[in-house]
Amino acid sequence: MNMAVALTAVLLAGFVLAPRIAQEFDRHPLVMIGELHRWAELHAFLRELARDPAFICRVDDVVVEFGNSRLQEIADAWGAGANMSEAKLQTMWRETAVPLTWNSPLYRQFYETIREVNRNRVCPRPVRIVLGDGPLDWSRIKTASDFAPWGDRDSAIAATIEREVLAKHHRAFVLAGLAHAVKRGAPDGPSTAELIERRDPGAVFSIVPLRTAADAESVQMGPPPSLAWIQGSGFEQADFRLVWKGEPERKWPPMGEVADALLYVGAQQTLVYPDPSIYLEPAYQKELRRRAAIIKEYSGQDFAAAIDALVDDARRVRSR
Repeated sequence: MNMAVALTAVLLAGFVLAPRIAQEFDRHPLVMIGELHRWAELHAFLRELARDPAFICRVDDVVVEFGNSRLQEIADAWGAGANMSEAKLQTMWRETAVPLTWNSPLYRQFYETIREVNRNRVCPRPVRIVLGDGPLDWSRIKTASDFAPWGDRDSAIAATIEREVLAKHHRAFVLAGLAHAVKRGAPDGPSTAELIERRDPGAVFSIVPLRTAADAESVQMGPPPSLAWIQGSGFEQADFRLVWKGEPERKWPPMGEVADALLYVGAQQTLVYPDPSIYLEPAYQKELRRRAAIIKEYSGQDFAAAIDALVDDARRVRSR
């Protein structure tokens, strides 16, 4: 399937599936999709879902992992239509605890989609963009111990949702990485969804996207667009590795404990990365390297090699 055909499929998916997914707001204040980072076909579906009145007008808020909650005032102003400099806008996703991922233009496009929904008055009331990541301030983080309070990102995202959505008796569409959206079995301790469910049982309807046709066929899903509820399907007790083969050595709980539904919008074909020239900006590159050193000291995760590769790519492109 080529890119044009794949995108046509996900546009259809948004149109067909939006009302079905929206019905879950009758039973749950939160519908959460486990995003697989930089996946173009999935993001095309997410943007169409967010544009569909049948879905988006059921929510008060859209909570995104890819934004620093300390900068919520920027999101509120920009989502309501205010103009601001590109540098100020970029702080929302560049000032998170995640150094590189959110530079993919797909995340900016999702922000723009919600702003477009508000500008076009698709719904009777504006939809609020809620930034979910912890309110860290990199200008004050100098050491691993300074960074430590922000290492548990699931707790930070869950706290934002509790404060900005559930405490206000709102409904929200939550978009966060798969490890945050599974209800049990997350690799690094309790996930965002699991933490919320402990306090508010039944609050989250969790949807996991499948990456291949083989994964979809393994649970008898049809061609895309396709959505399958796990409970009542006969797969509640099946091993989650039946549809998630990325970590075959890791044991998961039964599928019915991991998520509520499976989504198939077509095979994962395209990952979208930013123009690498952004990493040649001296001040930004220097700051990324500083943050990478702190994160490595804190967790052992080393982003330095990735930054080196991005800089090398940018230099090669520039020299052509």
